Amino acid sequence: MEGIPLAMPAVRLLVGGTCALQMALLVALPVPSPVSVRRMRPRRRVAAHGEASLPTAPDRLTDLVLPSLALGGLLLCLAAAVWPAIGYYLLPPGAGAPIWLALASGGCLVLGNAVVLAAVVALRRQTTFDSRGQSRKLITGGIFGWLQHPIVTGMGLIYLGLFLTCPSPLVLGGLVCFGCHQARRTAQEEVLLAARFGRPYHQYRARVGRFWPRWPTWPKA
Repeated sequence: MEGIPLAMPAVRLLVGGTCALQMALLVALPVPSPVSVRRMRPRRRVAAHGEASLPTAPDRLTDLVLPSLALGGLLLCLAAAVWPAIGYYLLPPGAGAPIWLALASGGCLVLGNAVVLAAVVALRRQTTFDSRGQSRKLITGGIFGWLQHPIVTGMGLIYLGLFLTCPSPLVLGGLVCFGCHQARRTAQEEVLLAARFGRPYHQYRARVGRFWPRWPTWPKA
């Protein structure tokens, strides 16, 4: 484990703090999702043309495989933080990393936690959710004025930070699966948001980036 960020006590402490914060948010400030794996299995998905259709077998399989692989890569990294000897099996023999990788991983973890925390607090303060997990109000201020899906962005930064602490091909595979799964989820969620909020949501999408801030467009002279 020598030569990689996860070998440093400060990095392992930051990883542990990240886990504690995210678990605390899940318990104290849960945010339901209308496209969670649990809700996606039994319900009918709404197609873009407004009709309902049952998910096909490949869709159901993908909805299970992608999050499972993403979770597996995440758990491997967390296990290496608790039991550093596991890192020897995750990395090629003699693998190391430059010191700046520790700074990059720490920056991703801190920024990701901050983005998730800001998004969760904004949602819990400004809206409520129905029995299907859909927000009753379209939130467009605060962190949502910069990003349409700040929780996904924050979790992506956290996962990237964890990968940088232990740059294993297995953890990278989990990160890729996480990105693919979240892209599918957010696309389905956007269909539901458009159906519920209509024109205001389309206007919101036109001016706010999905996962990172949109470059400002200056008015023409």
